[in-house]
Amino acid sequence: MWELEVTRGENALIGVPLDKTPFRIGQAVTNDLSLPDPSIPRHQCLLLIEQKRILLQDVSGHGTAVDGKRCRTAELTAGSRLDFPSLSMIVRERVDGRDDPGVPGAVATDVLDSQRAATTTLVLSGEINGQATRFSLQAQVTSIGALAGNDLVLSDSYVSGFHCRIYRKQDAWFITDLDSTNGTSVNNVMVQEARLDIGAVLTLGRFRFQVEEESAEPRPQLEMIWSVDPVMKPVFEMLKRAAPSDEPVLISGESGTGKELAARAIHALSRRAGGPLVCINCSAIARDLVESELFGHEKGAFTGAQIRRRGLMEEAHLGTLFLDEIGELSLAAQAKLLRALENGEIRPVGSDATKTVDVRVVAATHRSLSHMVKNKIFREDLYYRIFVLEISLPPLRRRPEDIPFLAKRFLEMATRHTGPRALSARALERLQQYRFPGNVRELRHLIIRAAILCPEEVIGDEQLLFAPPTMADIVAESRVYRKGMTLAEIESDAIRQALAVCGGNRREAAKQLAMARSTLIAKMEKYDLRARESDVTATDHLAQPLKNP
Repeated sequence: MWELEVTRGENALIGVPLDKTPFRIGQAVTNDLSLPDPSIPRHQCLLLIEQKRILLQDVSGHGTAVDGKRCRTAELTAGSRLDFPSLSMIVRERVDGRDDPGVPGAVATDVLDSQRAATTTLVLSGEINGQATRFSLQAQVTSIGALAGNDLVLSDSYVSGFHCRIYRKQDAWFITDLDSTNGTSVNNVMVQEARLDIGAVLTLGRFRFQVEEESAEPRPQLEMIWSVDPVMKPVFEMLKRAAPSDEPVLISGESGTGKELAARAIHALSRRAGGPLVCINCSAIARDLVESELFGHEKGAFTGAQIRRRGLMEEAHLGTLFLDEIGELSLAAQAKLLRALENGEIRPVGSDATKTVDVRVVAATHRSLSHMVKNKIFREDLYYRIFVLEISLPPLRRRPEDIPFLAKRFLEMATRHTGPRALSARALERLQQYRFPGNVRELRHLIIRAAILCPEEVIGDEQLLFAPPTMADIVAESRVYRKGMTLAEIESDAIRQALAVCGGNRREAAKQLAMARSTLIAKMEKYDLRARESDVTATDHLAQPLKNP
């Protein structure tokens, strides 16, 4: 089956099946595909659909740009591109409802679970009569319109009696306009029929709906936090319990575990969801500007303060303030933040007046704040002020069932514009053996890198390019299994890992370990370690799981 994918820049807008001939394209709403571009003629071109080819016939009188060349007639094949001032269209051939991989003998395989199409439904999320609504498309076919006989009734003078129909065909969802008076729009493109993808915006009269996914599988989901591992179930429960309260929440976890996503989930589920969510990375603010960033400043308060500026706490009024890496704040800034949290009052820099703000604070850190309190580098009173509800996010290495699930999902997201791709069984096995010191963030970047660099339909384990761990990663890994090991064993293992990452290069390994090369050589002799690549390689290290805690 032929399909026309409409794109704006790098963003895909809709996929339109070419299942009728002639297929009309232009700005007028009477076309099969109505493009929202005033520079496009009312009637631009016709597509005559045949089984093995598509013939384009320009009807505008000015020619239609095909693969960069303006022409009156052209033969289109898979990959042909039609260019317009603000939009482009790519011709694709779909096999069994999927994009044709274009490789002889290759099989287009869904990168997600094979049963996903059968167990996944769509949800239309929006407002009806001022009330938030989520309509689940449970049936194979759902009719929408103003009359009572529809599955989803929209009482609006701009919605026709039987306006449109949404149906599932093979592994995709489609929407068809039923000759409505005002048309059906998907992502601001008026269509007769189009594929409905997750994230699309559907406009029917004065109603706007977001297309979302609702899985029938028991997958805990909050905002963009996805997991199938049982270890995450208590985390989801804690997020749901913490959200309705206005008390501060402290989210702890290693870098890359999704602390900001957890904060966004708390805000979305709270009574403050209609208010602003203001995020600030405390480690990225210069120490002398923290007070100005948090509380604002008056014009002329200091050099460079040419205008009055609201602080982040004032911007978050009636909403949520997310303080990422709160452990990086200076003691002076901590004291000022504590006062603001205690009485809800702030004083902009250079002002004599105080302002009252209503803000819910969610803080996050990858450090141990309790140890920082003991070492006098974090205020004890501030610690107990934000330590009301704590949510600890487990590292990815403790969520083994999530690694293949997230890898497949990230691969789908990375290749949604280039056709389906898959990970080989060996690649998935290698991912599960790796400890991911960078957690979910590292996994996502690893999959994106493989999707970009791998020309094959199936990504093999040799195409997974793991980033060399830093010294901090090596130390963190050593801490994971410190219990039951001697200091010599920990040091020996760290040296072995550094040599593995550096392919046996002692100079580079010494840099990784932040020690002199001569010291490294002495320790290698002490622990009887060799640097020959035949003894230990980066590939061996990445393919072998480290010792369990």
